[in-house]
Amino acid sequence: MAAWPVVGQEKVEGGGEGKAGVEAAGAPGEGGAAAGGDAAAEAAAAAEYQKLVEGLKYETGDVTISDGLAVLHLPKDWRFLGAKDAKTVIVDLWGNPPVAGDRALGLVIPAGQEIASAEHWAVVVSWDADGYVSDADADEIKYDDLLKQLKENSVAASKRREEMGYGKLLLTGWALPPRYDKEAKVLHWAKSLDSGDPVQMLNYDVRVLGRSGVLSMNAVATMDEVKEIEAAAPELVKLVSFNPGHRYADYVEGKDRKSDYTMAGLVVGGAVAAKVLAKGGLMVMLAKFGKLLIIPVVIVVAWVKRKLSRQG
Repeated sequence: MAAWPVVGQEKVEGGGEGKAGVEAAGAPGEGGAAAGGDAAAEAAAAAEYQKLVEGLKYETGDVTISDGLAVLHLPKDWRFLGAKDAKTVIVDLWGNPPVAGDRALGLVIPAGQEIASAEHWAVVVSWDADGYVSDADADEIKYDDLLKQLKENSVAASKRREEMGYGKLLLTGWALPPRYDKEAKVLHWAKSLDSGDPVQMLNYDVRVLGRSGVLSMNAVATMDEVKEIEAAAPELVKLVSFNPGHRYADYVEGKDRKSDYTMAGLVVGGAVAAKVLAKGGLMVMLAKFGKLLIIPVVIVVAWVKRKLSRQG
């Protein structure tokens, strides 16, 4: 197997180290030949990349996930990759460390998107089985105030990322402000992120509340694709339905485990962050779990930097 680079650690301007890494990952060209100096090795790496792409097994229609927990109702021309293939994409094709794909239940590929294309975007699906999340405070959250705190604290988190060798990543604002559908029990929002590249990154998140946890869907792309993702948002929001016994309405007070999550915490950074936010606020969360908050977006940085490098 070829040694796929962690693209988040590469230079993406000037055609140096980053360009060589991209070429080795399956986009052969003059820059890769000049940088690598070994056309045969480059061709072999490209062939291995293509072999992995062709080996992916797609599912369509209604797809059951996590041993009957829920069903993904894929619209026409949308596809799904299971956990094994999702890890292949996240680790081998996007160039992330192996641990980055461990929690993924799969990838949703919207209509018109191709994994082998530098222009594609996809949705990472995961499940946090940490209990029932109450939405009682959903109408009380002041998301603009939350954004201000998040932007301030992203400076410290970005510094930590750089110390880990992944480059800066600063929150710049809402690409789409948080919205909660109380009937469907779906919270979704989008953030714009600055990684130092000409095109800002887009992180679109959907959280579907269930009886015993939260199903997460995270779309990774660039701000150039925000209108495309916004157009797909209605489909994404209604993509999931929990099976009987796992629905939010099936929760039994006093019998089922109740999570420490808050709705605001889900926006801050997922399961771990949500639990800490409930107990001690943002500063405690960052102090205790700074490294964990950094890790989920490594997938985004690695992929987007590869896309920008190919376009350059």
